[in-house]
Amino acid sequence: MKQRHISRNFEKTGSMAVRVFLIGAAILAWCSSVLGATDRPRAGQGVLILRTAFPAQDEALKDLVIYAAPGIRRLTVIDASRLPSLAPSVSPPVGGFAIASTGKRGHWFRVAYDKAGREGWVEARRTWRFSRWDDFLVGRSAALFPDTRHAMATLRPAPSDDAPSLGSVLPDQRFRIVETRGGWIRVSGGNGLTGWLRWQDRNGKLLIAVE
Repeated sequence: MKQRHISRNFEKTGSMAVRVFLIGAAILAWCSSVLGATDRPRAGQGVLILRTAFPAQDEALKDLVIYAAPGIRRLTVIDASRLPSLAPSVSPPVGGFAIASTGKRGHWFRVAYDKAGREGWVEARRTWRFSRWDDFLVGRSAALFPDTRHAMATLRPAPSDDAPSLGSVLPDQRFRIVETRGGWIRVSGGNGLTGWLRWQDRNGKLLIAVE
């Protein structure tokens, strides 16, 4: 009787240990995916390049005024170098900064001004340049980030997660962007690489580094 009681307790303990292990593994996997994605920049609506005409004017980028609305209620004054950058997805010109814009009203742009994702409006300077992603991506060479999950690296014959797989794109495999459609790009490259690939995930974070 005593031996049978010990056996039952062992089975319960073993079963509980397995459950705890499986739950822990699931939590770890979830955290890894979330933390990995956190390092990638958000796409927004397009790329805003902040730069000056001459190096001597660089001081002008150190006191950008951020407003709650275009020209209304000053929130903070910030150095452009402290704004959340699009690097490594987009490399800005020397002395410039590449950031994402989430809104545009005339010559005003809505941008995130801290790592918490708080947003405000900044007035563009004459030397700044804005490009919507559709215009910015087409014709450029790009590659996936090394930590891109398999599901996001799958090449498909149509811009849909329901389309069949044509295989996976490797992180070191460069491709040319031919067309965009929502969160998808049509790509072409060596070894017969052609099809549709996600360039941002469902949370709006970038999956590619663009030349």
